[in-house]
Amino acid sequence: METLAVKLPPISVVIPAYNEEAFIGTTVASILDSGFPCEVIVVDDGSTDRTSQILEGFGDRIRVIRHPVNRGKGAAMASGVRAAAGEIVVFCDAHLLGLKQYHLLFLVLPLIQGSARVVLGVNLSGAGLSPVLMPVLTGQRAYFRCDLEPLLDEMEGLGYGVETFLFHRFPRRQTAVVVLPGLIHLPKTSFFPARIAIKGYLRESAEIAKTLAYLGGASPAQLSRLKRKLGASKSGHIFPLVSNLRRMR
Repeated sequence: METLAVKLPPISVVIPAYNEEAFIGTTVASILDSGFPCEVIVVDDGSTDRTSQILEGFGDRIRVIRHPVNRGKGAAMASGVRAAAGEIVVFCDAHLLGLKQYHLLFLVLPLIQGSARVVLGVNLSGAGLSPVLMPVLTGQRAYFRCDLEPLLDEMEGLGYGVETFLFHRFPRRQTAVVVLPGLIHLPKTSFFPARIAIKGYLRESAEIAKTLAYLGGASPAQLSRLKRKLGASKSGHIFPLVSNLRRMR
């Protein structure tokens, strides 16, 4: 059997983590044990559980950046990019099962050997998302660091809307979608009590809706009204909330 050699540029894997004590150790260990050549950067975004202590156990095998308070996923991703030494930045969620070397390779190959500037990885099990939303919201994605650097200030304040923002900032013709077979992205209900999981999903929905309004050109005043409206909403569904944007503009 012939072996195909692929020369990889320097790669940084960035993992945003907020109260991820249940699976952050598993996710980080999977990357380190895979033998994939990369630096691993975990951004502890103000966790109040044992995430920090678990990360300390990896010693100098990984780099840990700590936010004193929770600043949101967009800020965590931006901090990771600023610290990255790699030419390519791969983002991974902190609660993954079955992460293998070939998953990481699938995420970077279209950047190296094709014309893609963005690679979005979708898994077909455990995601809880429709096939239409998977590429937009997936946490498994890869970019050239030089393409992300001009966007970091905008990413800072977007929270869970950051993936939606990035999806709309790159042309579809330069976006590759790859399937990551065997990778399981665990839902919040797998490691949080139902009340906390629901609160987390409500926050995600609100921040995604706010980002969509921002992308649509909403003014600061309109974004402020939307934030109040979303904060008062008892619905966990994003689409009824977004449908009201036209009436606000």
